[in-house]
Amino acid sequence: MDTELLKSFLTLVRLNSFTLAAKELDITQPALSKRLKRLELIIGANLIDRDGSHLALTQAGELLKLKAPQIIGDINSSIQEIRDLSGAITGQLSIATSHYLGLHYFPAYLEQFIDQFSEVDLHLDFIDSGQAYQQVLSGDIELALVTFPHELDKRINHIPIWQEQMQIACHQDHPIASEANPLKALVNYDAILPPARTFPRELFEHNLKELGVKVGRVKTANYLEVIAKLVTSKMGWTILPTEVIQSPLIALNSKSTTKRQMGIIHRQNKSLSNAARALIKMLQSN
Repeated sequence: MDTELLKSFLTLVRLNSFTLAAKELDITQPALSKRLKRLELIIGANLIDRDGSHLALTQAGELLKLKAPQIIGDINSSIQEIRDLSGAITGQLSIATSHYLGLHYFPAYLEQFIDQFSEVDLHLDFIDSGQAYQQVLSGDIELALVTFPHELDKRINHIPIWQEQMQIACHQDHPIASEANPLKALVNYDAILPPARTFPRELFEHNLKELGVKVGRVKTANYLEVIAKLVTSKMGWTILPTEVIQSPLIALNSKSTTKRQMGIIHRQNKSLSNAARALIKMLQSN
């Protein structure tokens, strides 16, 4: 089966719009309609009922929505396994990275990998660690570079590559810095932390709990670089890697709060492509 038909179907289901799906797929709406009709002919059943502008999945469509990602993954894996029999490092490698790792740690490795393995069609997606974790679990991507969560999923193989010391920080002129016991006083001042239910937020909350720190009002920002800028503007306090805490920022606790692990992940029961193994080897050797 042509996986492009399944991918088009999943895009249409996700966006619930022929207009938006066709735009994302970079095809015309009539072309998308033809793809859907061809898929329905192959399946032997209607997949989508149109009710004006509203799209409703049929029972067959609901089932295909569940099965299609696995079908695509199985086809791609089979093709890659056949290619890998030669020992050559070729084919497509889909990976995801958090913005922080993608900006600060991965670029040097990325350049080296592209230079050394020019025949690999590398697909790189910048998403948060939690999303990357789920996409590895679902089989949508082969590898991901993430901050490891506090509780590790046993279905995932975690390969630590980097480690950072983390400390509580604020601007040197922030009122917290003048407190006799700044850690106890943190509850009275705004904290700037990653959004709730994200890996970094859960890790930070665990670390603060271990220190006996109570958190008051929390303001959120998605990226560590943004959080550092807001703290530099005296908007509150946060937890940052020790290397990032430079004047006018200061650390409020003399010892590091924790060591956060970052690295590469893949599913435990998934056969890795030659390209994926090459990238892992490169990261571990450096």
